Amino acid sequence: MEETIMAEKMTVEKAAEILGQGFHCSQCVMWHTAEALGMDKKQALKMTGGLGGGCFHGDVCGAVSAGVASLGLKYGYCEPNSAEQNAILISKVNEFEARFIEKNGSIVCKELLGGLSFAVPEEAAKIMENGLAGVIKNCPKYCADVCEILDDMIDELK
Repeated sequence: MEETIMAEKMTVEKAAEILGQGFHCSQCVMWHTAEALGMDKKQALKMTGGLGGGCFHGDVCGAVSAGVASLGLKYGYCEPNSAEQNAILISKVNEFEARFIEKNGSIVCKELLGGLSFAVPEEAAKIMENGLAGVIKNCPKYCADVCEILDDMIDELK
């Protein structure tokens, strides 16, 4: 079985630095996993840019969505009738989401941000003003948590 070498550990501080450069939470996660999973980093960042803020309207956290995409790169399939591989992928995604929920209580962006959504301009301003996202508080932690879970789940193949 192939060996996956993940980038250096994603810390809250490193995630805050990436987010502080104007990247979304989803891109922060892909920053960490793309190359190790055989994907061009620039393409990965572009591909996941639209997932931030729960696709910009408070749905599934962008960091979680990028985590699921990363699991797809590792455990997914591209051939028809791949029921066995599909079952493995579903199992990995369910495990990943359960572990994130155990740490943070939800996978829903709006819930993680205290009921506020980036889709509503006044709420987005309040999120940033109160330091709930970006370089200050919650989102860097969520990014680091996703990366920690992925590191563990992907490293278990070694």
